[in-house]
Amino acid sequence: MSVMKVLGLILLHVGLVTPGTQICQNPDENAYSIITCGAPGKNGLPGMNGSNGAKGEIGEPGPPGLQGTAGSPGAKGERGDNGQQGPQGPKGERGDSMGPAIENLKLQMTAMDSRMRDLQSNLERQEKVFSFGKGIARSSNKIYIMNNLEVTYDEAKAICASGGGQLAVPRTQEENQAIFSLRKKVQAHSFMGINDIESEGDFRDLSGQVITYFNWRAGEPNNLRNNEDCVEMWEDGGWNDENCANRRFFVCEF
Repeated sequence: MSVMKVLGLILLHVGLVTPGTQICQNPDENAYSIITCGAPGKNGLPGMNGSNGAKGEIGEPGPPGLQGTAGSPGAKGERGDNGQQGPQGPKGERGDSMGPAIENLKLQMTAMDSRMRDLQSNLERQEKVFSFGKGIARSSNKIYIMNNLEVTYDEAKAICASGGGQLAVPRTQEENQAIFSLRKKVQAHSFMGINDIESEGDFRDLSGQVITYFNWRAGEPNNLRNNEDCVEMWEDGGWNDENCANRRFFVCEF
């Protein structure tokens, strides 16, 4: 046994006998030391941070991982209960109260325009009436006008219609007298709006209405030569059936 080992055993023996003594071996010198152990010391101040080491090289990329399988869709949940009704919203702004009034005004203006057109039409018709009038007579709400033209029955109808009237049809004694007052001014026979063109002996006005008032002269109507289908007024105010193609004065009714 070497001297150093012997010395170490002796020190170990002493260390075990003496409390507070610690035996340490210096590995570099293969020797032992005796250290007396006291109370533990306080922790020292923290040391300074060391500098960062050099950045390591980037490693090789790893192999791609396996793609996972898609999960199955979850089951549809049950519908929840309806929530409570929310509070009532604020009151909206008041609408434009002038809208209905404006629409009503437009309707009134349209109606007024229509009446104005009717008045204008009546004025134009009256101008036509008086433009060819030779004489004027009135009875109730009717106006009778005669001109100084001698025309056929059909021409007389057209002239009266062009002025907005029709060939005169006396339906009462008073109306017959008003027409006769014009007939006397021309001293000639005058057509009236009565005929039996559709059916012999069935005298009607131009609208097809049956005549209920008559003022035939004695022996009339006689349908002389079987071609007298129109009615004229003679110098005494009596009626006579006459050929419609003959030319006569005429009286228009408005």
